[in-house]
Amino acid sequence: MLDLSSSHWDRALVEGLGATVSHMLGGGSIACFRAGPFRIAYPDFAIGSSDCNRDLDAVIRAAKDLRADMLRLQSPCACEDSRTRAVHPLGTIVIGDLQGWNERQREKPRRAANRERRSELSIRKGVSGDGRRLHALYLATVRRHGGAARYTERYFELITPYASIVAEHEGAICGFVCVGFREARGYYLHGAHDPETRGLYPSDQLFLAMLREARDAGLRSFDFLPTPLGQASLSAYKHAWGGVDEPLVVSDVALNLWRARGIAAAMRAERVLRRLKLR
Repeated sequence: MLDLSSSHWDRALVEGLGATVSHMLGGGSIACFRAGPFRIAYPDFAIGSSDCNRDLDAVIRAAKDLRADMLRLQSPCACEDSRTRAVHPLGTIVIGDLQGWNERQREKPRRAANRERRSELSIRKGVSGDGRRLHALYLATVRRHGGAARYTERYFELITPYASIVAEHEGAICGFVCVGFREARGYYLHGAHDPETRGLYPSDQLFLAMLREARDAGLRSFDFLPTPLGQASLSAYKHAWGGVDEPLVVSDVALNLWRARGIAAAMRAERVLRRLKLR
């Protein structure tokens, strides 16, 4: 699992996604990304914080130092600052008591465990050379669902040795998950599989390995993070592994009012285009 407070994660954001990363004195980090002519800052990308209103002035100062036009705060509650221009309730799915999670007590993990003994798949940790293949599987999945590709091949190359678990069939990678953690909470970052191997249940075997590893590492909870728009079946899949719905809100705080309005207009246009693709 990848430590989301580590230099490995910082490097993936900087080299893989072109971000500028700043660490705050009180803990946590801010990643600032270019979006066309704009700059958007994300505190503790991509997992957010437990309370976006705590130390908000310090976060805003740090984001301004990065020349950000907008701050996107991810938290269970909305930002109460007057500069908040929009609030997006996304929700997330969480196993709240990972140490009490038992694969024999739910149908999906129990069936995956029973199938494990006769599976044709080989499950292993990812290594540096796997990054290109993982990125290809990620791209294919995004395109099938009409989404936007936001993560680069270089990003996957950098996180793969630390974050990934892969499934192989006849020597070829046919699926993967990428997992991170911060303190005692695990996070599902990415996952994809080759549809031609769906009958071998690579996602089931990977989710089983992922949750076992997180539990055995002593993590207390596991967050599957928000499900992309239009993928209700993925939400149902996360629930089947024992996850329950929890609130998660993204608050857009304008640091440069006019430029923040431009960002909001661009995001609205992107959402409209994505809905049209899904139709």
